[in-house]
Amino acid sequence: MPTRPKTFRPASGPGSDAYRRQQAAEYDRRRRETGEVHRLYGTQRWKRMRAHQKMIEPLCRMCLADGITCAATTADHVVPHRGDVEAFWSNELQSLCNACHNSVKQREEQSTLHRGRGV
Repeated sequence: MPTRPKTFRPASGPGSDAYRRQQAAEYDRRRRETGEVHRLYGTQRWKRMRAHQKMIEPLCRMCLADGITCAATTADHVVPHRGDVEAFWSNELQSLCNACHNSVKQREEQSTLHRGRGV
């Protein structure tokens, strides 16, 4: 019966076992750093803040800027908190629809994140 040929794995660089371990460790580190803040989204304090934001600003801010009337479904931090608990509670919020929050806003945050790293 024929055997499967051996898989080539480089000794270093992308595709190597060492590179994969490094990527996994980096991912774990980022998850630990942001884990505390992500738990805050389930608190009663956040739920009250979110409800208040959607009450005072019921329409999507980005859609309104484009002349579109769209109901807001998400309370979003205007300035990303980036894992900072103090910034999570004190930063200004804005109301956005899911489409704006999940596409336009996320692209903006990713581009500022990369610019901040010098990439």
